[in-house]
Amino acid sequence: MGQEPTIHSLETIVTQGLCIGCGLCKSLAGKDANGAGNVRMVMNREGGERPLVTGTVDEPTLRLINAVCPGLHVEGYVHETSVEAAEDAPELHPIWGPTRLMGTGHATDPAVRFHASSGGALSALSLYLLSSGRVDFILHVAASKLQPTRTVDHLSFDAAQVIEGSGSRYGPAAPLADFKAVLDLGRPFAFVGKACDISAIRNYAKFDSRVDQLVKYTLNFYCGGVSEFGKTMDYVRKVGFSERDISHLRYRGDGCPGPMVMKTHSGKVFNFSYNEMWEDEARWQLMFRCKICPDSIGDLADITVADVWPGGRPDTEGLGFNGFIARTRRGQHLLESAIVDRAITITEPLGYDGLELAQGSHMYKKQSITARLAAMGDEGLIVPDFRDLRLDQAAAKLTEAEREGNYDGMLSRLRAGDNVENMPVAIG
Repeated sequence: MGQEPTIHSLETIVTQGLCIGCGLCKSLAGKDANGAGNVRMVMNREGGERPLVTGTVDEPTLRLINAVCPGLHVEGYVHETSVEAAEDAPELHPIWGPTRLMGTGHATDPAVRFHASSGGALSALSLYLLSSGRVDFILHVAASKLQPTRTVDHLSFDAAQVIEGSGSRYGPAAPLADFKAVLDLGRPFAFVGKACDISAIRNYAKFDSRVDQLVKYTLNFYCGGVSEFGKTMDYVRKVGFSERDISHLRYRGDGCPGPMVMKTHSGKVFNFSYNEMWEDEARWQLMFRCKICPDSIGDLADITVADVWPGGRPDTEGLGFNGFIARTRRGQHLLESAIVDRAITITEPLGYDGLELAQGSHMYKKQSITARLAAMGDEGLIVPDFRDLRLDQAAAKLTEAEREGNYDGMLSRLRAGDNVENMPVAIG
């Protein structure tokens, strides 16, 4: 018989830097007899939303959490059905994953294109899913109404709610913190979020049949990594205010890609350009788990959307564009219908060379993962189980010197404690 897998505590997952803060563990842990959550999502000292056990998490629940946690397990594309005809299989690129339909384009509605991020692709698809009756609502994230510097899970049942939640959110978020409660609604919906969030959903689908019944579509954006909350607070402090002074924070939108806009309760307004916000990579404050992300581009999404900026920098004077990749049959059908019904406009083809030019950082990260994981194993740390993501094929594209550089760099970071996080402390 095979050896039982090691079951890790939530504290171990967090303190070794493997938690991405998706919140699914909080949802699965349920509530105690008094209706209080057994797990809360709380900001830790490093600026990440992290699970804090405040009640009882029994062994079966902890085993389930370990099985579905995307910090521990990510599985890539294998096939959509147990028997998939060869002629109907998608093209499977070693870096960019399964593809059925690709193109460059934008939201057809000029207001959506301008207000949302880049070309407005995800907002336009969300609006189309609602207007066409394919789903009853969208699960995504939006700025907290009480603390607009923070991000919360958000359900959109109509166009106004989608637009309210549009625009990128750079910082910690737990979109799956109430996932079981969303399933309990028993209504078809779509999810828009990061690839790691979608991995969590697909992991959980093996244990709850409602996921496949109710999650009709998953849409994701190419993710460069999640910044810790300190990234946001740097800008709040830069203008001489505290978090409680901020009445509005929009990271991106109203242009291509649009400025970061902060407003205070006293009526002051501050703007920072996109390039100003991201030009110094040393200040991105990315979470450690993002540095070993094997799938920042959404192998398992139905449709994935990328910024298609040559050289990785936007033309802030022009209009926004997105790259669309339909990965599954239902994603292809959705994108084709959205094009026919004029929700989405495709302006030109999109090829892998275009992705490499605009999103080359994703390619290099995928090529570097095996070396970084090897360093973690040699340091006696938990090594996440990343399967069917073509990581060996990707690593083979690097030279031996490049692989050694990634290994040595990760080893140095680990020995410096860059992966170590503190558990959050409950407040109130």
